[in-house]
Amino acid sequence: MKLSPFFALLMAAAAGTAFAQATSPVPDPANPPTTSPAPTMPANPASPTATDPTSPAQEPMSMQGSAAEDWTMVKGHDKGYITKKDALPNSWLAQNFASCDTDKDGKISEAEYQKCQKRH
Repeated sequence: MKLSPFFALLMAAAAGTAFAQATSPVPDPANPPTTSPAPTMPANPASPTATDPTSPAQEPMSMQGSAAEDWTMVKGHDKGYITKKDALPNSWLAQNFASCDTDKDGKISEAEYQKCQKRH
């Protein structure tokens, strides 16, 4: 079987990429990279993360803001109180839930929420 020069060139190119170095090169101290690595955020144990297998998956559209909001904008307000589960989409509320729940009943009433917003 006789191979055409084009086919032989194509095979050589494919073989070259198959044996290419798969690991990243060792950094050269004399030639540092021009970009800095992205900063990492410290883990917040009060809020669920995507890597936590015990946390429920959250729809991106159900996410609330990270700052204190008007009572009527907080998920769960319509039942008259907010539970810890209701507070999870809002990072500010999730982080401050324990301090906002002044009577420690596991719920935040509208009055507790308003006082908490003024304190923080």
